Amino acid sequence: MSKDNQIQETILSAFSDLIRQYGYRGTTTKKIATMADVNESTIFRHFKNKAGILKALVQNYLIDVKEAANDFEFHNDIETDLVQVANIYQQFIKRHQSIFLLSLHESTEFPEIESVVNQLPQYFHDLLMVKFHEMVQAGEIDSQTDIATEVDSFVTLCFGNAVASFVYPNSALFIKAEQFSEKNIRTFAQHLK
Repeated sequence: MSKDNQIQETILSAFSDLIRQYGYRGTTTKKIATMADVNESTIFRHFKNKAGILKALVQNYLIDVKEAANDFEFHNDIETDLVQVANIYQQFIKRHQSIFLLSLHESTEFPEIESVVNQLPQYFHDLLMVKFHEMVQAGEIDSQTDIATEVDSFVTLCFGNAVASFVYPNSALFIKAEQFSEKNIRTFAQHLK
C-alpha cells in the first residue's frame, strides 16, 4: 500500500471513529486531523473537505457490498448456510457502523445515505431468494414455505440484531453474535425444513 493510500485509510478510519462518537456535525476536520495524527491541510489535499471523506467512506461501503459475494460458500446445508450468511452480515454491519449510524441518526441531513445503506439488506434479500428457491427444489426447505416472507424475516432478524448491538451496546435488546448464530439462526433454519 502506498504512503498516500495509508494516509487516506488513516483519515477514513479516524473519520469513521469520530462519526460514531460525535455524529457528522460534531466531527470536525480538526478532530479528524488530531485523531489521524496528520495536518488539516493533509485532509484537504486528499479529500478536499469533510463531505469528500464521507463520499470516500460511502464508496468503500459500496465496494464491500459487491465483494460480500466472495465470502459466501454455500454447502447445501440450510443451518450451516444461514449461520454463515448471518455471520457475514453481522461482521459487515460492524465494520461499517459509522454509515449505519449516519443513516439512523442523521438521515434527514443525508437522504442519499439511506439508499446506500439499503443496498446491503437488498443484496442479502436477493441472494437468499435465489438460494431458498434452490433449497426448496432440493427438498431442503419445505415446499409449502412462503419464501418471500421467510427471506424478509431472516434479513430483518439479522439486520435488527446487528444494528441493536452497536446502537444499544449495554442493553438486553440484542443477542451476542455467537449466541445469535448458534441459537437463533439455527432455530430459524430448522423451522424451514
